[in-house]
Amino acid sequence: MQASETKQVRKRQSKKLVPQLVETQSSPIDEVLHAPLIDQAVNLIQQTQLNEEKIEQRGRPKKYSSQEEAERIAAEQRSHAQQKYRIQRQEFRASANDLQLLLIRHLQKTIITNDQIQIQYKTERQDKTEKQESPKVAGQMDRWTD
Repeated sequence: MQASETKQVRKRQSKKLVPQLVETQSSPIDEVLHAPLIDQAVNLIQQTQLNEEKIEQRGRPKKYSSQEEAERIAAEQRSHAQQKYRIQRQEFRASANDLQLLLIRHLQKTIITNDQIQIQYKTERQDKTEKQESPKVAGQMDRWTD
């Protein structure tokens, strides 16, 4: 009896399905039969559009309606910024020129006053040396002027 039991076990094992290594290809008829109906396809498209709209609504709203409008506005902003920069640069140059002229005037005044101080110092010094060297001459001059 043991031999018959082993035969039955072997038969049971052989009846089990063996996985197929080759994939079965479906025929075009099967694809047509199992394809979704047109109404279902339209509904799927509408569903995906609604989902996309929901995704767009979740984020920040779009600032511009189209890419062209965004590029146009960006170009305008750049031109305004460049114009503002040009004006600032011109104002800076004008103020720098004014400051340079003011500085030159102050330097000229300083140089003139320094020259005047030196001249005054030299004349005073010369007067002192003349008085110290010849008091007689100074006295004689006083006689002539009296």
